[in-house]
Amino acid sequence: MGRNATTEDKLARDLYVIAVQDAAWTPAAVCRRLGWSSEEYAAAVQVLFELGLLVRTTATPSGWACVSSESALDHLLAADARHVEALIEQSTRTREAMARMLTDFHPIHAQRVSGTQATLVEGTANIAAALEDAAQQAHEEVVSLHPGRGVSAHMVEDGLARDRRVLRRGVAMRTVHLASSAAMPHMAAYLREVRKAGGQVRTAVTLPHRLIVVDRHLAIVSATGRDGQPAAVVVYDPSLVEVFRSQFEHAWAEAADLGAAAPEEATTGQPDKRQRAVLRLLAEGLTDEAVGRRLGVSDRTVRRLVGDLTVALGATSRFQVAVLAERAGWLAPEPAESAETAEPDAPGAADTATAH
Repeated sequence: MGRNATTEDKLARDLYVIAVQDAAWTPAAVCRRLGWSSEEYAAAVQVLFELGLLVRTTATPSGWACVSSESALDHLLAADARHVEALIEQSTRTREAMARMLTDFHPIHAQRVSGTQATLVEGTANIAAALEDAAQQAHEEVVSLHPGRGVSAHMVEDGLARDRRVLRRGVAMRTVHLASSAAMPHMAAYLREVRKAGGQVRTAVTLPHRLIVVDRHLAIVSATGRDGQPAAVVVYDPSLVEVFRSQFEHAWAEAADLGAAAPEEATTGQPDKRQRAVLRLLAEGLTDEAVGRRLGVSDRTVRRLVGDLTVALGATSRFQVAVLAERAGWLAPEPAESAETAEPDAPGAADTATAH
């Protein structure tokens, strides 16, 4: 890396411009757009890979995810500490890489995010790239909420690889998934692997929205893009990030440890946790379909739960179910667990949670 700017550097800059703008790029499309040969494309990728500005992934059409210059620079500097025996040589290479990134690549990414408090990211590939970049930036803790009915097996595989990389760096990880999706075989296997790698996992009957918070400085929140396509908002404003982190802490406190048996509340004549969640959502006026999305269950399951509650309350309509449930006190918040029975966090998690 001890050389002046060359043709390969120019090729790398051109490719990085495209990669920053659209994570859905493909090698063929880049070569057609820039008139490159396969050798020129390979040379550009190699330069960006060596600088840490591209990382391998199966979540994008190209097989590569773009990383911000700040994240790449962080990892170059961290490599210094891990390889003390080559300190002088490595420091020289790092300084040269810093100069190249700050001169050639940082302005490209900085121009995109400068002056923004939040950025809308649309499309599966761009969301995957944003998640990869966030994972690269994590130093202390990553916390997340995952509503919905689970994700595909290949997305789970990518997520597990990303989680393992983060955990290997000593970053604390806490995550809450819907109990219904956690019961799916491939999701259950994934969550067990996350726990084996050192992450903490809990489940909840309902969750507000998909959310990831990294080190108190960045949050990624699910959204709906144009024409209904998948989207996410990447939030940088510290005040907003703190609001989202407070949401996570509330959900974490209400959630159960992965695999914990649900209390048998039906024998007491009281609704169980899932039935209480259905009642609260009915009281908000949600349809069966909307309730199913929030709980991660099918419309048929929601109809069965509503039917059971209708019979139990002696109601004659959905509206009357909510009214009678309110009168019976079934919509009141459940009592919090006592300090003696609450399950403690794993060693070290409390420290990072308060510092995050």
